[in-house]
Amino acid sequence: MTRMFITPDGRRMKTWNIFSGCKFDCYYCWARKLVTTRLAHLEKYCSVGFIPTFHPAELKAKFKPNEFVFVSSLGDISFATWSELKQILSVIQKYPQTKFLLQPKDPAIFMDGRIWEDNIYHGATIETNREITVSKAPQPIKRYHAFAENNHPHKFLSIEPIMDFDLEIFLSWIKDINPEIVEVGADNYRSLLPEPSWDKVEALLKGLRDICPVVIEKEGLERLKHEY
Repeated sequence: MTRMFITPDGRRMKTWNIFSGCKFDCYYCWARKLVTTRLAHLEKYCSVGFIPTFHPAELKAKFKPNEFVFVSSLGDISFATWSELKQILSVIQKYPQTKFLLQPKDPAIFMDGRIWEDNIYHGATIETNREITVSKAPQPIKRYHAFAENNHPHKFLSIEPIMDFDLEIFLSWIKDINPEIVEVGADNYRSLLPEPSWDKVEALLKGLRDICPVVIEKEGLERLKHEY
C-alpha cells in the first residue's frame, strides 16, 4: 500500500499529523515503521515513538481552499482524548472550504455525533469481511456495523491492504455503508497477508463502481494480477 490517499481528481492528499501513534498494532503498519526508523530523529517523534501523542504545535497549521487534508496519517485518532479532538475540530472549523479526512481504524468514534462538520469526511478501513488476526483493531464486522449506522453525508472507505473476502457479503456491506469515496489498495510491503485472486479483485471493483460515486485503485494493486 502506498502511504498517501488520493483525491477524486487524482492529487495526493496533504497530511496534517497533529496526532501520531496507535495501539492497534497492525503488523503490516507502514506508519509505525516510518516513525520508529526514518523519522525517529525528529524532535516530534524521538521521545514518544509510536505512542499515541497529540502535537499542539500543529494547531498553527494553515490550509487552503479546495485542499483535501488527511488528518493524522501517522497515527489513529481513535486514541485521542475528546479534549484533543475538540482542538483539532476548532482548526477544521476555521477552514470550511477545505476538506478534511478523519480515518480511524475504529469508526465507532463517530457514533456520538460530536464530529459532524460538513467539511469532514468520516473515514474507516475495512480490509475484508472475514475475521482477521493481524491487528488489535475491532474485527471487520464491528467496523462495518459502526460505519453502516453512520449517516454522515461524506464517508470515505479504505479497503487497504485488501485481504481475501467473500464477494457478495463484502459488496453488501459496502452498499450498506454507502461511501462517497472508496480506495482499494494492496499490501505493497509484502507482509504475507491472505490476499484475494485478481479475478475477485476485478469483480469487487466492478461491483463497487455500481454502488459508489468514486472508486480509486491505488498504485500497486495490479501486482495481484500477476501473482494470484
